[in-house]
Amino acid sequence: MNTTISISKETRALLQDFGKKSENYDDIVKRMYNQIKMQEKISEFVDESGYSTLEEAKEWTKLKIKSMNQ
Repeated sequence: MNTTISISKETRALLQDFGKKSENYDDIVKRMYNQIKMQEKISEFVDESGYSTLEEAKEWTKLKIKSMNQ
């Protein structure tokens, strides 16, 4: 089911600039949403870990994922 939302011409232009040729506005908004959610998940790991090396961060991530799956 489709719906109509009201956005300013400025916002419409921003969406057009952000979009790819084959995308409609629905595709653009979904892609933006997915990118934001991914950034939030990455921030959770980075902000909580406090580790300075890549190896420490990898190990912390493995432990975090393991605990989430139990």
